[in-house]
Amino acid sequence: MRIGDEFLQCVVFIYPSELAAKEGKEAGGSGFLVNFPTPSEHKDRVFVVTNRHVIEDLEAPVVRVNREDGPCDPIITNKDRWKVHPDRDDIAAIEFHQLNSEHSVRWVDFRTALPGHATQDFQIGIGDTVAMLGRLIGHDGKVRNSPVARFGTIAMMPGDKIKNSFGADRETYLIECHSIPGFSGSPVFLFLNATTRSIGGHLLAGIGPWLLGIDWYHANNLERVRDGKGEVLDNGWFVKSNTGVAGVIPTSRILQLLNSFDPVKND
Repeated sequence: MRIGDEFLQCVVFIYPSELAAKEGKEAGGSGFLVNFPTPSEHKDRVFVVTNRHVIEDLEAPVVRVNREDGPCDPIITNKDRWKVHPDRDDIAAIEFHQLNSEHSVRWVDFRTALPGHATQDFQIGIGDTVAMLGRLIGHDGKVRNSPVARFGTIAMMPGDKIKNSFGADRETYLIECHSIPGFSGSPVFLFLNATTRSIGGHLLAGIGPWLLGIDWYHANNLERVRDGKGEVLDNGWFVKSNTGVAGVIPTSRILQLLNSFDPVKND
């Protein structure tokens, strides 16, 4: 599955400080730029979207974006301007005014987000192809952001809810796609191809990809600690092992958060 290079340009990296961003330290997570139409349609608004848990404990989250002339630009944001989802979904966003012609970026046009009725109308389901674009810590680029694409499929549709770290049970797509620290906040895109199950989906085959949602969770197993002989230790210790299944918050929840921002005031 091929994804256009321009989609990588919507990904930004988020760091705890300007120094950490300049040095490319192994801290922080991912985010992405969203172009969001206003009700008046006179002017679109650009947001950075990420997980709430990525920025929750940062005093002044730094968004690192690429520049046209080669290096990257660490942009310090005001923590008070970030908004989190009102229903405690693991999503946060900030309206981002700092971009200019010197920055080498694109954004996800929210008009290409997967519509809420798509699951039924297009019969989106298990086995449909997805791509997650984010930050592979340790190989993410020191001079420029270099996002990594990971590909997989929808493994389970939203059903039984998963409790997040903010105490809320939330609907989540499970995808067969590895998520590890650093990928939190990554955009996840859906591809509709010729094998999709519905007529509606066939009409959109080859168009897109479509924003399915935002990565927030990787499912772990608890494994008992063993000694060098493979015997289980009796101290009750466990270690986490990554199952290779990630959780994705549906796009409709991102839409709710962006709609909660104050409307643009016309001069």
